[in-house]
Amino acid sequence: MIRKAYRISAVLCIALLAAMPGMAQKKVLDHSVYDTWKSLSNIEITNDGKYSVAIVKEQEGDDYLLIRNLKSQKELILPRGYTYTITPDQKYVVAQIKAPYAVTRQAKIKKTADEKLPKDSLAIISLDKFTLSKIPNVKSYKLGKDYSDYIAYTLDDTIKVKDKKDVKAYSLIFRNLYSAKEDTIKHATEYVFSRNGKSLATILKPNAKDTVNKPGVLFINLSTLDQRTVSTGKTTYKNVALSESGSKLTFLATADSIKKEIKQYGLFYFDATLDSAMLMADKSTSGMPDKWSVSENYSPVFSKDEKRLLLGTAPVKLPKDTTIPDFEKAQLDLWHWQEPQIQPMQLIQLEKKNKQTYLSYIDLNNNKFYQLATEDIPEVNISGENNGKYALGVSDLKYEIEQQWDLWAGSRNDIWLFDLENNTKKQIRTGLEGRIYFSPQGNYLLWYTPQDKKYYAYSSKTGKEVCLTDGLDVNFWDEKTDTPIQPYPYGPAAWMENDAAVLVYDRYDIWKLDPDGVKKPENLTKGIGREKKTVLRYIKTDPESRFIKPDEKLLLSAFDETSKEAGFYEWNKSKAVPLIMGKYTYTTPVKAKDKDVYCFTKSNFNTSPDLYVTTDLWKTDAKLSDINPQMKEYNWGTAELMSWTMFDGKTTQGIVYKPEDFDPAKKYPVMIYFYEQHTDNLYQYFPPAPSRSIINIPFYCSRGYIVFTPDIVYTTGHPGESAYNAIVSGAQKLAENPWVDKDNMAIQGQSWGGYQTAYLITRTNMFKAAGAGAPVSNMFSAYGGIRWDTGMSRQFQYEQTQSRIGATMWEAPELYKENSPVFFADKVQTPLLIMHNDKDGAVPWYQGIEYFMALRRLQKPVWMLQYNNEAHNLKERRNTKDLSIRLQQFFDHYLKGAPMPVWMKTGVPATEKGRNYGLDME
Repeated sequence: MIRKAYRISAVLCIALLAAMPGMAQKKVLDHSVYDTWKSLSNIEITNDGKYSVAIVKEQEGDDYLLIRNLKSQKELILPRGYTYTITPDQKYVVAQIKAPYAVTRQAKIKKTADEKLPKDSLAIISLDKFTLSKIPNVKSYKLGKDYSDYIAYTLDDTIKVKDKKDVKAYSLIFRNLYSAKEDTIKHATEYVFSRNGKSLATILKPNAKDTVNKPGVLFINLSTLDQRTVSTGKTTYKNVALSESGSKLTFLATADSIKKEIKQYGLFYFDATLDSAMLMADKSTSGMPDKWSVSENYSPVFSKDEKRLLLGTAPVKLPKDTTIPDFEKAQLDLWHWQEPQIQPMQLIQLEKKNKQTYLSYIDLNNNKFYQLATEDIPEVNISGENNGKYALGVSDLKYEIEQQWDLWAGSRNDIWLFDLENNTKKQIRTGLEGRIYFSPQGNYLLWYTPQDKKYYAYSSKTGKEVCLTDGLDVNFWDEKTDTPIQPYPYGPAAWMENDAAVLVYDRYDIWKLDPDGVKKPENLTKGIGREKKTVLRYIKTDPESRFIKPDEKLLLSAFDETSKEAGFYEWNKSKAVPLIMGKYTYTTPVKAKDKDVYCFTKSNFNTSPDLYVTTDLWKTDAKLSDINPQMKEYNWGTAELMSWTMFDGKTTQGIVYKPEDFDPAKKYPVMIYFYEQHTDNLYQYFPPAPSRSIINIPFYCSRGYIVFTPDIVYTTGHPGESAYNAIVSGAQKLAENPWVDKDNMAIQGQSWGGYQTAYLITRTNMFKAAGAGAPVSNMFSAYGGIRWDTGMSRQFQYEQTQSRIGATMWEAPELYKENSPVFFADKVQTPLLIMHNDKDGAVPWYQGIEYFMALRRLQKPVWMLQYNNEAHNLKERRNTKDLSIRLQQFFDHYLKGAPMPVWMKTGVPATEKGRNYGLDME
């Protein structure tokens, strides 16, 4: 009796403890939690390091602006603030505020016209006092980058325009931030500050009812508040721009009728020495190519030293033929075997091609016009912030056909060097593969050649070319490349001041190379990265810096390839020293301009990203936000590495995610998700969110699943078997654990992962269910397909990149068949859920249909979700929510024995589309 009483008392105690606050069982994630789960974006810090500013975003709902005083810890929250600017004097934050989400949603439900939807507001926040003033109905705002006495904003007071092509005009207000004094300008279509914030220019639209504001271009000196109309009388003005000092102004204008299809624009210029703007260039300008003119599709810009005015030119287009009505014109696309680009690519790029411009400039010392780019050399860039002596000309026109099957051909170019002082150019390379880098002052060109995997520098002054990495026993190319293409380089990090050296990466370290090839290459980080298998990369802490100064300390990101830990190092003249390494993912820190104060976020799988600050280079840090406190209420999960030997004897790794309340005495169903490799993401956070294509890992962990993400090691020619080698061996190894329910394991992948899913179920029946998003099922038909987003042929994928066949279809047809699941559909015993959408721009929609039709013909259990007008990965949130529900229902049915929903049992006929979604249980 005593022993029995003791047992009863113990059970009661356990029950009471479970009922106590903090001891209750946590909730599981469900589909209702997504919308309010938050994330951080637009993180900034004031120059003096006193304030941090960030946007806290909801997935669906109202964002807010978060401002924190880093000394007093006082914070200000601005509801619905979604974009902001810190004024140059660091005294104010100017932010735009959206109308409440619920109000806008209701207006859209009522089909309110766009011009009558709820408007934004503007907030001006004093950082010193944490006070704010609001201005309603604001469309946009701007302010100068280096000076902040004034802000300009437009009121959202426009009425609906009759012609969609007509430019809308708004009331423009410029306001003194300190006195709050305002001035209003009516009918503004464009406005721009000079960088120093001391000048403002705006374009005024003609308006018959307004006799005060003349149409044209208005120039405002904000130091004196003097307003000058510098041009009137034209029908259309556009693309107004100011020089950095604000003393010079430029714009485009035409006197052609607004209704004229092809308008002839001129480039105009104004400065304080002129009474009004003067014409600088049009179709009749000396040096303008025959039948060319100033293009409206390029916004003119001044060089930094204000001695050059850059503009775009283009051939004058012929107007459409109106002698034949549209309904009598044939409609077709003509494919020609010798065209540089196939028709789908041409159609995708049609708007860009129609708006293509060619760089030219005017020397403001003598007002002389110089044409640089041509149809043969379409891309030209001037060095030294457009001040430089040299310009680089690039053309890939000769190699466009090869881009159909050769990815490196996409970066193959003929190269010219322009000498702008002598107005000469010379071709310096033909068919150079890889990206070309200009040094900041334009004294050198840098490139990497895939053939010998080395870096080269070319001197603009002497024409001498030198190999910078010859004789070094280290690889500057991606050592982990596992596709049939020549590997890409790790790339350059930055240039030193005065073009004295360039920094480039190997797999782990940073090297300093002399572009003249005189000084020996120097391993700047002394090999500590390779020694510790830690990838070190330069962080540009000043967004506007163009080079590294000799005495500058460098902040480096660090990632340990073995432990998967991340953190930061500091390089100080002679060596790289670790500052912090931890089991977290860090975002790139944002630095205060004048202080060693850094703001950043850190997170791992079970820690939500929050905002942190460090003032002592990570000896300590302070948490500034708690954006997802509700996470504590939910059963989440843990992440750990697992290693095993694959069928081919090689080792690989994967991540095993377990529920937070994991009990080794229980058996758990398993979801296996894969793409290529995932273990570098061991400490990555995944917010609960509706799925665009793949399973949400914490969602399934929370609901009692083990989730497994194996790394796949590929062999060229056998991508399907490589997936089998890694995934199935990993699943078998995982199943050795007593807490794995090996009879209830499923696989899911999207795109390349979808293909691997489709392949695996032809090779094994060990999985209870499978989900394949946008799978390639037939490599023969897919090889000849089109990536409709870009219009590119898919051939390069199979010969060189992800599909990893390494040969053409006619060179190795046996490999194309071996890796095509549709040919082995009769072997499939696993129920399959396919998602393939009718506007998929990456994998042709018919690939999913081919597999579905084969399995249906064989009477295998298969379903296909086709979201209408949707992309490769879902874009519409309503569809992502629907997919998330169906994925859960599908896998819960097969792995947990949950009831089958109607859509799985009987489907949803087209007659019920939009009325019945079949989500109810049978």
